[in-house]
Amino acid sequence: MYLPPVLRPLAAQGVISPAVQRIAEAPFSVVRGVPGSYAAERLAGVIDSWQRWNDCVWLRAQDIRPTELAQSLAAACGHRWLPTEPQPGTRPLPALRLGEMIYGAPEGAVIVLELGRRVTPGLTRLVKAIRLAITERGVRMVVVSESRLHPPVARGPDCVVSASDLADNTALDGYSSAPDRARLLRFTGRHAAVLDDVLAAARLWSPDAVDEALNSSYGVPSLLGCLTTALLDRLTPEQRSALQVAVAVGYWHPQMGTGPVTSEQLRPWLVPMEQQWGWLRPIWASSLRRELTRPRPTRQHWFGGGRAALREVPRLPTVQAAPRQGRLQAQLLGSLEVQVNGAPVASWNGQRGTSVLRYLLYRKQHACARDELLEEFWHDAPAAAARNRLQVAVSGLRRAFLGVTALNVVEYADGGYRINPKLLVEVDVETFERGLSAAAASERADIQEDARTAYRHAIAIYRGDFAADAPFEQWTLLPRESLRIKLVDALDRLSRIELTDHRTDDCIATAHRMLDIDPCREDAHRLLMRCYAEQGRTYQALRQYEFCARILQARIDASPAPDTIRLYDAIRNSSA
Repeated sequence: MYLPPVLRPLAAQGVISPAVQRIAEAPFSVVRGVPGSYAAERLAGVIDSWQRWNDCVWLRAQDIRPTELAQSLAAACGHRWLPTEPQPGTRPLPALRLGEMIYGAPEGAVIVLELGRRVTPGLTRLVKAIRLAITERGVRMVVVSESRLHPPVARGPDCVVSASDLADNTALDGYSSAPDRARLLRFTGRHAAVLDDVLAAARLWSPDAVDEALNSSYGVPSLLGCLTTALLDRLTPEQRSALQVAVAVGYWHPQMGTGPVTSEQLRPWLVPMEQQWGWLRPIWASSLRRELTRPRPTRQHWFGGGRAALREVPRLPTVQAAPRQGRLQAQLLGSLEVQVNGAPVASWNGQRGTSVLRYLLYRKQHACARDELLEEFWHDAPAAAARNRLQVAVSGLRRAFLGVTALNVVEYADGGYRINPKLLVEVDVETFERGLSAAAASERADIQEDARTAYRHAIAIYRGDFAADAPFEQWTLLPRESLRIKLVDALDRLSRIELTDHRTDDCIATAHRMLDIDPCREDAHRLLMRCYAEQGRTYQALRQYEFCARILQARIDASPAPDTIRLYDAIRNSSA
């Protein structure tokens, strides 16, 4: 068979989570996640830690037809386990003999089958046919699927692991500054493989190139495109040619080119493998193909201004200035609510349309590229079907808005979708964050009354968690948690101002709201203890400590911090 699909990635060492270690104990495991979440080199490192690397079979089956899956896997097992190479003219091992091949496997061997986005009933038949052999021989089989759907496996897997669990949480240690690390994590989110690739690019090329791409990006597809654009300018002609070959065939080897270009020199796009091969990680293919086919810009000098245009910047959907013809108000905190010129949209035509609308409203300039929407909501559908579903969703949105305005609210322009720039758009998330910024500015200027008022107004806007009516949409998880953290921080700052101003009742109410969000927040418990003690309600203060101790023990199996214990002792001794 064609060699590259059975070659293994070079093992990456790192901290292994307990969830991933469970794979070693399960005959049949599934690793699943969204595209860009699975880092093959991390899984290789896990298997290497079991001391089973020499007996590990690897098969990337993205381009293998389901009807040939068993035969291809048998050939991969033969490539790894047979002591000698098959003689010329030998017929391929029939699919019916795959079970026999596994019975002859080294005890404790490991089989890794990467399906990519392909999840088919063929896997059900394959697992059903070989499961007994796997169990009896002590072989470990790991199926990888970069899809939001569960792989259809017979009887279900013995272990299911999220691809993000393979990530090494210490990988960011030492990278740039804390804000840069936080920003990189915010962008990559659950795309752990993308995070590994970006860090590899920073080590090979320059952290400045990564920071520049982050500053120009507004999502994972955008980050991939911006980083690819920035790095392609640094490549030699031989390296660009190597990438063009990799895009065409999915793999690269130095002997395929005219110059000595290794896969390690083509990070972040290629994953180094055995025998000097490299594998193009699929999530990079689209942005790399687009940028490689774009004409390279010539250097143009503007001598009068002393500026030089060195490269093209990826074109994003732009919002042209236009006279405002209406006002759109959107509530994304809590359930989605939208008004146009004060008239609420009463009903929506389908849930996916509201998902697209919420996505646009949350984005900077309320616009994003079509490819980003397709990748986020229909990544596992064929391209034509995905585009059709997006058009159906947008059509449903336009029909819903017809009841409140004749204006085309969601329009297509510059290769993406946007909220019509003729509308003045007000989003509660943006108002909430502006309010927090104003409050923080007043606090830094030591204008406590203005800060307290601004914090209270901003907190009042937070009517519920972000996208509360879409709790299972993956892209909403990070914004939801980020905004919740901002709310708790605002409550904390407000409570400190109220305590300083001796607004004890207000401070108690604020602390209770903090505990409604996070019952284990000890500083809120201590705040209540101080307030109750200041009001002379010693018994209530001591009861608050007891409640704090119980909730910490029940939720996180922990005891109160020394600061909390000292405050409890001080209150108790003062009442003695």
